Amino acid sequence: MPGFDSVMRWVGAIGITLAPLCVFLIPLLMYPQNFATPADQFRAIAEGSTGGYAGQVMQITGAVALMAAALGIGGLTIARRRGRTLGIIGLVTGAVAAISILVVLGFETAVAVTLISSSMGTDAAVALAVELYGSPAFTIPLLVGLGGFMVALLILAFALWRSRVVPIVVPLLFLLPLLVTFIPLPATASALVPNLLMLVPCLWISVQLVRGRLRSAASPAAVPVAGARDPVES
Repeated sequence: MPGFDSVMRWVGAIGITLAPLCVFLIPLLMYPQNFATPADQFRAIAEGSTGGYAGQVMQITGAVALMAAALGIGGLTIARRRGRTLGIIGLVTGAVAAISILVVLGFETAVAVTLISSSMGTDAAVALAVELYGSPAFTIPLLVGLGGFMVALLILAFALWRSRVVPIVVPLLFLLPLLVTFIPLPATASALVPNLLMLVPCLWISVQLVRGRLRSAASPAAVPVAGARDPVES
């Protein structure tokens, strides 16, 4: 089904590019402040010095992009039948992670609105926000969302490797952000460098997906033989 293959490639390519950009990197560049404690961050929100809701909107876009990446790459690998199991696991994990991130962002937005519009006073509102953010209702979806984000991308990358779309080095590159966390770096670099490293395999996957689509479009006469293995797109 060349039409389905093309759609899944584009959806996956766009999604896996925008997901890390919008969830992590762009908000980090928009708000480079380093708050010593959560209370300091909530106080800045209450005082209106964090720039409004642009960061939340960007991260909501990233969560939707993660779901698109899971759908596109998972659907592609399932259809190609190589890496199908990994594609299914990646699709489910990505969807759960995206939903969890959306729940967290909804929670954050509600708390931000409460802080800005509360009549109980800044100190009381900040204390309430700190208590809410420490509750399981926030921490569990946060851990599921952030952990699931990384796990989903890793599994989807391995699914593409099994489908012979990317070489094995691509999924292995997702381990670099984790390894960098063990290297002592300045505060800003410790947040920025892992996100930049995570973007590298995502962009590689995106390019490979698009190249495969353009290559197929340039050879319309090529008909896949049943049971034939596709070469690795490198």
